[in-house]
Amino acid sequence: MMKKILNKIQYLFFLGVIYAPILIKAETPGTPPPPIKLGNPLKVDTFEALIAEILKVVVMIASPIAVLAIIYSGFLFVKARGKPEELKSARETLMGTIIGIAVLLGASVLSAVIKGTIQSLK
Repeated sequence: MMKKILNKIQYLFFLGVIYAPILIKAETPGTPPPPIKLGNPLKVDTFEALIAEILKVVVMIASPIAVLAIIYSGFLFVKARGKPEELKSARETLMGTIIGIAVLLGASVLSAVIKGTIQSLK
C-alpha cells in the first residue's frame, strides 16, 4: 500500500519536472504564442504529380521483385527436369511474372499518356 503511494508521488513529481517549463512558458504574459506553420508533407502540388510519385515508388519496389520472380521461375524450370506437371507450374509462374511486369509498365506508360493529354488540353 505504501509502495503504491510512493510510486504515485514519484510519478507526479516526474510529470511536474517534465511539464513545469512548458506550463511556465505558456503562461508568460505579453508574449503571443508562436505561429503554427503546417507544411505540405507530400511535397507535390498537383494530383498528376502525386500519381507520378506513387507510380515511381511502385516501380522502384516492384522492379527487384519482378527480377527475383523471373529468377525463381528459371529455378523452377531447372528443378522440373522434364516432368510435365512441374514444367507446367514453371511456365505458369513465368507467364504470371511477365504479365505482372507488363501491367506495371503499362500503368507507367498509361500515366504518362494521360498526363501528356491533360497538359496539352490546358
